[in-house]
Amino acid sequence: MKDKRIKKLVFVTAGIVVAMAAIYIILQQVEKARMSRTQIASGSTVPKADWQKGDNQPKGTVHLAGKKYEYFHEIENYLFMGTDESGSPEAKGEAYRGSMADFLMLVVIDKTEKTYATLQLNRDTMTEVTLMQTDGSKNASAEIQLCTAHWYGGNKEQSCENTVEAVSKLLGGILIHGYYALDMKAIPQLNHAVGGVEVTIKNDFEKVDSSMKKGETITLSDEQAYTFIHDRYGVDDEKNTSRMQRQRQYMQAFFAKAKKIAKEKPNFINKLFKNMKNDAVTNLSGNDISKLTNRVAKSDDRGIFTLEGESKIGKALDDGIDHAEFYVHDNSLLEVMTELYHLKQK
Repeated sequence: MKDKRIKKLVFVTAGIVVAMAAIYIILQQVEKARMSRTQIASGSTVPKADWQKGDNQPKGTVHLAGKKYEYFHEIENYLFMGTDESGSPEAKGEAYRGSMADFLMLVVIDKTEKTYATLQLNRDTMTEVTLMQTDGSKNASAEIQLCTAHWYGGNKEQSCENTVEAVSKLLGGILIHGYYALDMKAIPQLNHAVGGVEVTIKNDFEKVDSSMKKGETITLSDEQAYTFIHDRYGVDDEKNTSRMQRQRQYMQAFFAKAKKIAKEKPNFINKLFKNMKNDAVTNLSGNDISKLTNRVAKSDDRGIFTLEGESKIGKALDDGIDHAEFYVHDNSLLEVMTELYHLKQK
């Protein structure tokens, strides 16, 4: 890596369930995430307003492919991260090294049209990452994998902020109102909380778990859930894009079961959130984390979006080791951003 502190990064996919549960929890608990939240990427403050549908005043701007675009809907964005077991996140000062943010999903809440959507980002996406120092200073940047942004900084909060900044830059400077990160160790705990998740096995897991037979529909045990969303090597084509498909499959099934349990046990989500508190890092205050149940119940889910691109093997990290690199297609980025934010070129 271009930062001399890093000799080697071990890329371990993690945290789909971790971040997934965080998304569900926040969407069920945050009623009014205030528009006064500080924009981490630029340091500017979001003005308070009570915009109504049909307002012709732009609510934000982004820059994509050298052009400026505006959006006119009242939108809030929250970044959810699932971190792996690399680095030394418990250390202090110069010894601190963040984990890899291997799962990244942006939740886009459109208050104007009463919808919400999620944008799943490939952890190997090549983008500008600030090489934040342990004292929080920003002296240089490099085009490297998005997941490495969490490695930098002097504590867990700075690592999250650095990741938020990298995602914002990737998406044209979009305003991100808050973040929520969870450790991958919570995966078995989350699966256990809902009594296992039922999925149809669409990939060949024979080499890693012979009990997970292709074509069969099973309720995943806690260990199998980790394997289903985490393992890549020895599973079909071993590509991260294939693994991301399994992650989306699990997420949808988890959502369905969690919602069913929540209807029968109103305190289910609160207890789950409390149990994960020690594994979470967030800049959302107790005031921010209030109820969003009514809003989400009245909103339509637009589904999960992804960016198309090309995967390569390269040495951008400059550590002498080959790593996966994912290059987003500019036209895909513009198309997805336009659909999510109803962009209009200025």
